[in-house]
Amino acid sequence: MRCSPAFIAALLATVSLASTAWAQNTSDDWNGGFGERAERRSDVVFGAAPSLMLGASHGYPNEIEKIDQPQYEAKSGFTSGIGFEGWVGVALKDWFTFGVGGVYLGGYGKNSDISGGAGLVRVEVFPLYGIGLKDLAVFAHVGAGSLTLHEGSREGQAGFASVGGGGVAYELARFGHFAFAPSAEYLLVASQAMTAHQVLIGARVVFYGGPG
Repeated sequence: MRCSPAFIAALLATVSLASTAWAQNTSDDWNGGFGERAERRSDVVFGAAPSLMLGASHGYPNEIEKIDQPQYEAKSGFTSGIGFEGWVGVALKDWFTFGVGGVYLGGYGKNSDISGGAGLVRVEVFPLYGIGLKDLAVFAHVGAGSLTLHEGSREGQAGFASVGGGGVAYELARFGHFAFAPSAEYLLVASQAMTAHQVLIGARVVFYGGPG
């Protein structure tokens, strides 16, 4: 699987934000967190995020002799459709969660359609938790999947593709163990045969097992 610089940048940015949050929530007399009680998030995490998908893609049949040959290239132009993400994980801190899940993408252009999905590993931090902004989330995810593009009689097939990206969300409302948030993110699907850039704008609901 080819690792795109965008994937690496997304992970490094999230790790950096996690380090900042850690520094803001520790002090010289830190005792390892013994006796510390969660305020916002702990235990198991379940999330779901339906979204409007906007983007563009281009690619070739997943056959060596046809890749990078202009006569076989399919282009989606501007496409719109739906995206849906789901994940399960654990809140290790009020400001840090980790999980695994997947994403589905499907959309249409003027003379094209795309569809596909991926499995993802997800890291999410709340980088400003230590200064009182406790509900602003920054997340990144990486994984692998596939995407298919049709433009008239032409077809692009991603095959086994790298998938990665990241985004932001703000948990505006909380009801018991549930938090609701608008969200926006960018996803890149990349393989030797195909590249797709997608923006997902929507809302998510997350269940946190604790604190009770």
